[in-house]
Amino acid sequence: MTGTPNFVFDYPVFFLFVYGIAVVQWTCIGRFLLGAILPMDSPNYIWRWFRLLTDWVVAAMRYVTPLYVRPLWIPLIAFFWLGLVRLVGSFVLFKLGLAPTLSGAGGS
Repeated sequence: MTGTPNFVFDYPVFFLFVYGIAVVQWTCIGRFLLGAILPMDSPNYIWRWFRLLTDWVVAAMRYVTPLYVRPLWIPLIAFFWLGLVRLVGSFVLFKLGLAPTLSGAGGS
C-alpha cells in the first residue's frame, strides 16, 4: 500500500527541533513579562515553571552578556539568540533533507 508522505511524522527531527526551541523562546518572553511584576522568589506556579524551562538558557546568556545589562533583560536577549539558532538550524535541516518542502497544488 502506497500513500502520500505525512507532512509532520516524516520529519520528526525538524519539528522537534523547531517546536522545542519555539517553546523555550516564548517562555523567555513570558519570563520577561512576569519578571517585571513578580519577585524572583515568587511562589506563583506559572513563574516557577517559566523559570524551570528557561533557567538554562538565561544562565548561558548571562555568561556571554556584559555585566552592565540588568538581569531583567536577559530573557529578551535569550529570545533573540534562540530565534537565530532556530532560523539557522531550520536552514541546515532543510539543506540536509530533514525538513519538509512545500510543493504546488499538483505535487511533483
